[in-house]
Amino acid sequence: MPSYITTAKYLNGIHCLKRLWYEDKHPEKASPISLYQQKLFDQRKAVKTLAYSQFPEGVYIDAENPDVAIRQTKSAMRRGESCLFNAAFHSNGAFVRCDSLQKDEKGWQIIEIRVAKRIKKEYLLNLALQNHVLDKCDVPISATQLMLLNEACVYPDLSNLFVFEDVTDKVNLLKQGVPDHLRTFKTILDREVEPNVLIGKNLCNRPHRCPFKTSCWAFAPKNSVFTIPKIKDPEATLLAENGIFHLSDLPSDYPLTPAQSTYVNSVLENKPTTDSAAIRQELAHLQYPIHFLDFETDRPAIPRFDGFKAYAEFPFQYSCHVLQSDGVVTHHEYLHTDITDPCSPLLKSLLSHISDRGSIVVYNLSLERRILRGLAESFPEYASALQSIIKRLWDQLTVLRKHYEHPDFCGSKSLKTVLPVLVPSLSYKTLDIQEGGDAPAVWNMMLSTNNETERQEWDRCLRAYCKLDTLAMVEIHKVLEEKSTYPA
Repeated sequence: MPSYITTAKYLNGIHCLKRLWYEDKHPEKASPISLYQQKLFDQRKAVKTLAYSQFPEGVYIDAENPDVAIRQTKSAMRRGESCLFNAAFHSNGAFVRCDSLQKDEKGWQIIEIRVAKRIKKEYLLNLALQNHVLDKCDVPISATQLMLLNEACVYPDLSNLFVFEDVTDKVNLLKQGVPDHLRTFKTILDREVEPNVLIGKNLCNRPHRCPFKTSCWAFAPKNSVFTIPKIKDPEATLLAENGIFHLSDLPSDYPLTPAQSTYVNSVLENKPTTDSAAIRQELAHLQYPIHFLDFETDRPAIPRFDGFKAYAEFPFQYSCHVLQSDGVVTHHEYLHTDITDPCSPLLKSLLSHISDRGSIVVYNLSLERRILRGLAESFPEYASALQSIIKRLWDQLTVLRKHYEHPDFCGSKSLKTVLPVLVPSLSYKTLDIQEGGDAPAVWNMMLSTNNETERQEWDRCLRAYCKLDTLAMVEIHKVLEEKSTYPA
C-alpha cells in the first residue's frame, strides 16, 4: 500500500517540516497519546455522529484501508448516491477523506464537520487540500462549507446545534498553494536525513504540544534561551540561529527584563533567588483560616445539562485544605459521580466547607474566579456568599512569579514543576493522572463505564489528583513562610 500525504500530514507539513518527516520516517518516536488528546478524538467522533444524523440518506464509507475506501467511494458515486460520509479520494500521492459530500444541481458540496464555534485557518487549509484532490479526480465542486457548533444552541434543544459557514472563496484562494506544498513535502519525505528546522516554543507547543518534541529538543540544555520567562519566539529563535542555546552564551549586553535577569542569574549561579521581604509582605495579606482551593472542570462540545451551551465550562470536583492558625490542617472534597448536573450539589458542598472569613488561596486565580463567577450567575441565591469568596481569593502563583526563582524551575512556574523542587517529598509522577487536562477525560470515563471496579479506580485517581493540587499549595505555603523569615 502506498504512503499517502493525508490531510493530517499536509497540515503538519505546513506547520513544521521536521514533524512531517518524523511522522513518516520515525512514527515510533512520537509521545503516547494522552487521555486529554483521546478525549478530543472521542468528542469529535461524537459530534460527527450527531452531524451525520441530520442527513438520513447519507452512505458511510467505512473501510479504513485507503485503497479499499477509494473503491467503495467510486462504487457509491456510480450507484447515484447523493450523500456520502467519509468519502475517500487520492491524486498524485495525496489522500483525503471528506466528512460529508452532498450532491446538488451544480456538482458536489464538500462539508467539513468541526468541533468548534469559529473558523480556523487550519480548517481552510484542510479543505483546500480536499478541494484540490477532488478537482484532480474530476469531481465537480459546487461549494465548500464548514459545519460548526452554534453558539446560540442551548440544551436541551439540540435541533440547532450546527451552523453552516460557506468558505468557498477562502478555500479557493488557499487551494492555489496546494501544488507547491505537495511538491515540497514529497521532496522532504524522499530524504533520509531530517530537515533542518529550528525549535521554538510556539512552533513546538501550539496549537498542541508536538508528539516529537522530546526527540527534537534532545540536544537543548535543560535551561536554554527558550526557557527565559516571557521571551518571544522570534527573539529566542534569533539567538538559536546564532548558535546561542545556553544561557551562559548570552551576550553580556543582551536586553533582559528584571524578571528575566533574575532567572538567568539564578541559573548561572546555580542557586535560588528569593525576595524575602516581598514574600513576607505578600503573606501578610493572608487571614486564617486559610483555605487552599482547586476545581476540576469539564467543557464538553455537546452540551448535556439544562441551560448549557457548547463548550460551557462547569466544575465537577473540588478539593479544599483548610489551615488553622494553630497549624491544624483539614481536608474537604467533592466529586460528582453520576451523569446529572454537578453544579448545585458541588456548590452546596463547597459553601459548607468554606467559612465566611479567611483567605482562599488558589494557584493561578483566573480559573477559580471564572468558575465562581459562573456559579454566582447560575445560582443568584448564593451570589452573595460566592462574591465573598471571590473577594478573598489570593494567588500563590503570583508570589512565585514575582519573588521566587530557582534554576530547577526551568523557566516554568506551573504547579507540576514547582512542587518537586520546593517539596521533594511530593510529586505528581506517582499519580495515574499527570495533567489537569486528563482529569475531565478520566471523569467522563468513570461516568460511562459499567465496570464497577474501573469506576472505583477512576474515582480514586480523581480524588488523589485533585487532593494533591491543594496539598501542594499547603506545603508550598510553608516553604514561602520559611523563606519570608530570612533577613532582607
